[in-house]
Amino acid sequence: MGKKQHSKDRMFITKTEWATEWGGAKSNETHAPFKRLPFYCCALTFTPFENPACTADGSVFDIMHIIPYIRKYGKHPVTGAPLRPEDLIPLTFHKNPEGEFQCPVLNKVFTEFTHIVAVKTTGNVFCYEAIKELNIKTKNWKELLTDEPFTREDLITLQNPSTLDSKVLLDFDHVKNSLKIDDEEIKKMSSDPTYNINVTGDIKQMLKELGTEKGRQTALLGGGGSKAQNERAAALAAILAARSRIKEDAESNSNGEVKAPQAFSIVDAASAAVHGRSASAAKASSSDKTASRIAMHMAGERDVVNAKMVKSRYTTGAASRSFTSTSYDPVTKNEYEYIKVEKNPKKKGYVQLHTTHGDLNIELHCDIAPRTCENFITLCERGYYNGVAFHRNIRNFMIQGGDPTGTGRGGESIWGKPFKDELNSKLVHSGRGVVSMANSGPHTNGSQFFILYKSANHLNFKHTVFGGVVGGLTTLAAMEKVPVDDNDLPLEEIKITGVTVFVNPYSEPDEEEEKEKTENDKAAEDEENDKVGSWYSNPVPVGGGQVGKYLKAKSAPAGTAVADGGMAESGVVKKRKVGASTEYGLSSLIFWSQRQALKRTPII
Repeated sequence: MGKKQHSKDRMFITKTEWATEWGGAKSNETHAPFKRLPFYCCALTFTPFENPACTADGSVFDIMHIIPYIRKYGKHPVTGAPLRPEDLIPLTFHKNPEGEFQCPVLNKVFTEFTHIVAVKTTGNVFCYEAIKELNIKTKNWKELLTDEPFTREDLITLQNPSTLDSKVLLDFDHVKNSLKIDDEEIKKMSSDPTYNINVTGDIKQMLKELGTEKGRQTALLGGGGSKAQNERAAALAAILAARSRIKEDAESNSNGEVKAPQAFSIVDAASAAVHGRSASAAKASSSDKTASRIAMHMAGERDVVNAKMVKSRYTTGAASRSFTSTSYDPVTKNEYEYIKVEKNPKKKGYVQLHTTHGDLNIELHCDIAPRTCENFITLCERGYYNGVAFHRNIRNFMIQGGDPTGTGRGGESIWGKPFKDELNSKLVHSGRGVVSMANSGPHTNGSQFFILYKSANHLNFKHTVFGGVVGGLTTLAAMEKVPVDDNDLPLEEIKITGVTVFVNPYSEPDEEEEKEKTENDKAAEDEENDKVGSWYSNPVPVGGGQVGKYLKAKSAPAGTAVADGGMAESGVVKKRKVGASTEYGLSSLIFWSQRQALKRTPII
């Protein structure tokens, strides 16, 4: 029972109810509902953008729509201020596997309640929380992805949940003045790729070839020289032929006959090389088999070159085995089993490639890609790369080498067979000088490697990155300028004359092993020190008035008698009568017993 239990039983209405609901004066102003522009939409067309670009005030536009608007009106669509195409800042939004926009550092999905900012110098988009914690508080004014320096004035706010009235649609200049671009211009831009773009030279020729047969073939077979395109065209033709044969076999065996499982062939390898499928995708697909299944089977478990014996968590089982079987010798003590495992170092490796154009200092990520770095360092120490030329050089892409045959089809690993990939999200094809393994499909690594001239994100999780150039970028620039033929073969020979291995973590003693060895040596030394003074190594003089006085003192010199404990400790030796025996034998005991008996005999 509350004091307001009958508040709704009243038979009247209040003043507020009369003014707002039942009667009273009403305002004649009609307000439109509040609408706020989402962060993923263009401020000009109000539709999701595809190629985002922003201005200094944080307004985001689609580059395909804002450029014609600026050319026609010459002002900002939101504020109405003068605007030029040079004032636009291209943005780079990052997405998660589900296709949602997220922060590339914290991996937080962007929502309407996220504070979103962009860095003006790079165009990368982050959540404000990451910038605040990693840049502002630490005063580390370097971009989180590219390490490029920037200032606090370079931060552009794209969305701030605390200022809801910053992007009201009705306040936009092009909405108030009903400004828009003609649909004809949009149609011209979609039909003619060179519309509103000043193109000259190679770009103009590329755009002309987009709609031709040559352009379609290039898009189908990929870039590179004619040699690479011919190989991919042959592989694609083999794939189509194999698929047609599979369909024909399925139709011919539709009468219910049991068909034997199809064996792997080179067509599967070509399919994996062209389509770039992963091992998991190959296993999941039953109809379109790929080379990854063949490669994983061929790679198998390789023999460990650099290995160490490690104590296992299990015992050898010798005690229980000898207890239950009479064919084994009895064992009464359980011992831990020692197994041979791969030695994965925790340090980086460093080598120097001596080439005809200069030296390249390479840092190897032995702690992240151990087997790949083990293969590369071992080949370097064996002199495998000495005299080997780089057989493929593509400007603004990469340079490839490591094949003794110089054809791009040779080379093998230190195990004599391909080994598995070591893909890690920490190692990606981002930046100049990245060193990665060349392959013909998943898990087909050998001895060939390539060095990037620029970022190639499309190679991520397809090739194993195992190092990077940390010195000799001028040499890399000189190698990039070497002219090539139609097959990307350098016209001027670029050869590895020798390799110097500075740091090999696989041959150096492990720090943990050294620490364990030091502890074992110290424990053994302490144990030896504890033995000093024990009864079997350094005995102390016996005595003390107990039964020990009847024992011979082994450490006492000949002719010296051992007296009572107090006398021995003080260093004073009690004088004994000449001719008396210094040994306590049976005769002394008999004499002592007779004397005691005489004392107890009464005198008559």
